[in-house]
Amino acid sequence: MKLFDRLKEWMGLRRLLRELPADRRPIARNIAAAKKVGILYIVEDEAAHNQVRNYVKRLKEELGISNIMALGYSEQKVMPHYLHAKLNFNAISQKDLNWYRIPQGNTVENFMTEEYEVLIDLTLHDRLPIQYIMAKSRARFKVGRWSDDNKRILDMMIDMAGSNSLPQLIQQVHHYLLMVNARHEPSLN
Repeated sequence: MKLFDRLKEWMGLRRLLRELPADRRPIARNIAAAKKVGILYIVEDEAAHNQVRNYVKRLKEELGISNIMALGYSEQKVMPHYLHAKLNFNAISQKDLNWYRIPQGNTVENFMTEEYEVLIDLTLHDRLPIQYIMAKSRARFKVGRWSDDNKRILDMMIDMAGSNSLPQLIQQVHHYLLMVNARHEPSLN
């Protein structure tokens, strides 16, 4: 990223941190009990997009969650062919960012105003457009990868212990979201 772009992103991040709500009260939710789930991710290539698509399919089939919306962010100026709007999927690109690299437009506004019970951040690196959407979202429970920048944005962070792979992040997020508020049957032994 060029120096000028880093300066713009730094200014956008400062703006975001000023706008963070101070009185937010998260409601922890087990993903198996959620009825409305949102997913944010960065589209680096078609393989990453397909991994998220497979995770959405898994949530629908295994847990019966029918109301899932995934929003991908592509850092390309032209939207790749595999990202055009499909059921449960939307995408934004650089053309949807303002001067401060803050996302705008109907797609972003609709995603942020939706009250997801669980909002999952499947990014491996901090990106201002994704962090902005996560921070401004009306979701009740926000989950993602641990980072210093995410401390004020996310409700639950998962330490990846140096791993940097999307499949492992998906597996870890899914595992821990199944443990939140899990109902255990009493043992007779």
